Amino acid sequence: MNKSARITLLVPLMILAALLYGCASGGYETVPRNSTGTTQTLDLGTVVSARNVMIDGESSQLGLYGGGIMGSAVGSTIGSGDGAVLASAGGAVAGAIVGQQVEKSLTKKLAQEITIEMDDGSTVVVVQEMKEPPFNTGDRVSVLESRGGYARVRHEDYTISQY
Repeated sequence: MNKSARITLLVPLMILAALLYGCASGGYETVPRNSTGTTQTLDLGTVVSARNVMIDGESSQLGLYGGGIMGSAVGSTIGSGDGAVLASAGGAVAGAIVGQQVEKSLTKKLAQEITIEMDDGSTVVVVQEMKEPPFNTGDRVSVLESRGGYARVRHEDYTISQY
């Protein structure tokens, strides 16, 4: 296998490994960094509706540079001389665009939009990443809200494994 073919194969594998490593949570619920060390209020309520939604994916420098590098490597295998340089530059631009879109697609998350009638009579809506078991109409839930406005919902029945 020649050097360019090895690079073409190695770069996507490295990007995939980085993405998979970033997705690993060890089975624990992931909470936002800004909620650590803060006080949260806990209110109880009942789910009045829940629907599945998709949280839009993120596009960072990883997709941009990873796609650009891959596109450049693939483009450099086309032609020779100035043609290879132009193909490499064109491949880098196209790869960067495609890389961002691929990253955005890979980082989308299935979520639930949960409408809750609180015990005090108010109604709140929280969108959060899908948890098992999913929330259903009639479920008793607790809503944890931090001072910064971040909220998360959990089943009130603590015997159900939520993590």
